[in-house]
Amino acid sequence: MPELKVKDGRSASVRGCIAYLTRDGRAIASDFINCSEVDELGREVWKQMDETRRVAGNDGPDLRHGGSSPRTFEHIIISPDPRDGIDLTSLRALCTAWAEKHFGDYEVAIYYHDDNRGNIPHAHIVVNNTDLRTGERVTSRLRGGNERRINDDLQTMAKDLGLNAFEKTAGTDEGEGRSRRPATVQRTARTREERAIIASGGYSWKEDIRQRMVCAVKLSRTPSDFLKSCRALGMEVREDKNGEWVYSLADHRTWQTTGRRLGIDYSRFGIERWLTRERTSGKRKIGSDAAERMREAIAPVVAAGGPTPSILGMIDGEKYTVKEVTSMLDLCENLDIRSMDDFHDASVGPMSKDARESLRTSWRLARSLGHLPEHRQRSDGERLKRKHGPHGASTSARRTASAPRTAAPERTHADIGER
Repeated sequence: MPELKVKDGRSASVRGCIAYLTRDGRAIASDFINCSEVDELGREVWKQMDETRRVAGNDGPDLRHGGSSPRTFEHIIISPDPRDGIDLTSLRALCTAWAEKHFGDYEVAIYYHDDNRGNIPHAHIVVNNTDLRTGERVTSRLRGGNERRINDDLQTMAKDLGLNAFEKTAGTDEGEGRSRRPATVQRTARTREERAIIASGGYSWKEDIRQRMVCAVKLSRTPSDFLKSCRALGMEVREDKNGEWVYSLADHRTWQTTGRRLGIDYSRFGIERWLTRERTSGKRKIGSDAAERMREAIAPVVAAGGPTPSILGMIDGEKYTVKEVTSMLDLCENLDIRSMDDFHDASVGPMSKDARESLRTSWRLARSLGHLPEHRQRSDGERLKRKHGPHGASTSARRTASAPRTAAPERTHADIGER
């Protein structure tokens, strides 16, 4: 059952990736589509790819999709199941046929390695970010459900070669001692038993882990930050022999699962892509210092334990769940809240009862955790642009950085009460 991982390459050139894949003679074989190791002009493959993107104008930001930093190439890894005992010839046949089918109009370089435990051959596929026929970027090939479809097709082709493959509709069982193969093409893979538990209002430890992972993403910018956030949120994370992360609750170590069993969005690769999307979303995420203060505040609360595993812990005599922490972080992103005073600015004007209650809950939680400064810090010349409020901006949006801020008495959540 070959595993598919897709990584976006955003460096200025493909050269670094190719150099990494070929250094010290580590590549045991290579295949090329629409390019060659060295062309008739003496250009190495990375030069061919870089020139193609330059001529097509695909080296700059994609303004049609948010103007994010340009995708230079896609680095796709196909890792066969060790139990298949696949040989290099069969792997090359599978990978070249699959790449021709889905990226036949792109420049593709495939390098094969066996530098892992058991010397099992696996493939690294580099797809340049330009369709040679249309000049379009490779984004469209992976947008929406396309990534799922090309993974499904890989499994079908593997079956045709007599290899094992992931089933589209398989699932994991809730509880211990069961090990059915997970659904690897579902973004969130919940078993029938798990869905029944959640629908009845019961406690699912897998759903608990998912919620903590979502919160950890919100608190993180990099994979190392994510692992620190997981530990602060009461989870233990280790790496299995395939490089996948395995999660367990610190106080229930027998409850453990790989992220992939929870759905492809929760696999190691899914988390890394998720972190990238969060960084490039355009929203102002919680700062590194604030995130570290929040982890330090949460860790002892989680260590103290709550009444049930679904409760994050007790803060100032009140119970808080992981979902409420995540909601607070979402609210701070959406309303550009960077200080405690910003909560009060956000409360100006009419809003629904539910929205005001959510704002009040987030204010109490932020106050208890103490991760936000009391007043917004501003750099010279910065104008405070705010998108919320009854008329698109609050009074703070009209204050310039040069205007001194007068001291105000400490406010309470009653100040964010009904208006």
